[in-house]
Amino acid sequence: MTTYKKADTIDFTKARLVSTYNELTQHLKDSDDIISRLTRRLQTTLDIKHIINMFVEEVGKLISFDQFEYNCETVGSYITSEKRAAHSCNYKLKLQNENLGEVSLTRSKKFKEEELAILERLMSTLVYPLKNALMYKHALDAALQDSLTSCGNKRALDIALTREAELSRRHNHPLSIITVDIDHFKNINDQHGHAAGDGILKQLVECMINSARKSDLCFRSGGEEFIVLLNKTTEVGARIIAERLRQSVNKTRFVHGDKIIPLTISLGTATFKNNEDLDSLLERSDKALYEAKNSGRNRVVSAELSGSLNRISDNKDQQSA
Repeated sequence: MTTYKKADTIDFTKARLVSTYNELTQHLKDSDDIISRLTRRLQTTLDIKHIINMFVEEVGKLISFDQFEYNCETVGSYITSEKRAAHSCNYKLKLQNENLGEVSLTRSKKFKEEELAILERLMSTLVYPLKNALMYKHALDAALQDSLTSCGNKRALDIALTREAELSRRHNHPLSIITVDIDHFKNINDQHGHAAGDGILKQLVECMINSARKSDLCFRSGGEEFIVLLNKTTEVGARIIAERLRQSVNKTRFVHGDKIIPLTISLGTATFKNNEDLDSLLERSDKALYEAKNSGRNRVVSAELSGSLNRISDNKDQQSA
């Protein structure tokens, strides 16, 4: 593959970009030229995908290309087409020492110097709207994230649960939740200190995420209690996943400094009924959790399943906490 690379990095705080393309220079004399129009358009939204789409639309009026790709470590990739041609131009966007991502355009024939000059000039309109959109997304993400464990917080849980319940009703898909609570967490704080307790919470979230499916979502609902959201999961499936989490935590070595801290969790599961509200779902899962606590801890109880199915937790690996 032949690659044509104009520049590795454009630092728009230092660069002085001057177009040598006569047609663009002529356009700049018009108050409604492409630069003015693009600048106005990009300032109308804080949605990154919309910003990229508008930019691609305007670039396409002056430069032909087969594929436009934007990559950013914090937001992922936006690709306009799966078709990738032999020649490309690639830029790393940077503003005030902050990396804003990378832009790549490809096509079957080599890009002309004049076209690259136009592209660089147009990209000077992209960086500030892009920076604002990235800052806005970061603020939204932070508002929905538990600051200690980095999993979703209570607000994020409310949003996700409302969305998944609506999808469950619309498509008749099962939806289940697991309520998780650390057994005797107060003793950990009292014996080892709150720093140890914080460390245990972070390690627990990492353990649960590694043990759950990629589609499962974990939220800290308060203190040492967590909720795992399981879309397209029946009551039996929820029970199986909860038992897997319990066993994984039971087998994991949780440490603080040079000390190993024994840890077990109790879990309650509930499966969404189309005719119930979300408070009822959470309450049923919570009641199942407390039944698990009251019946000996380090076990799983399902709000729907009863009898032997609710007592299949292997008691041989239970630890006193």
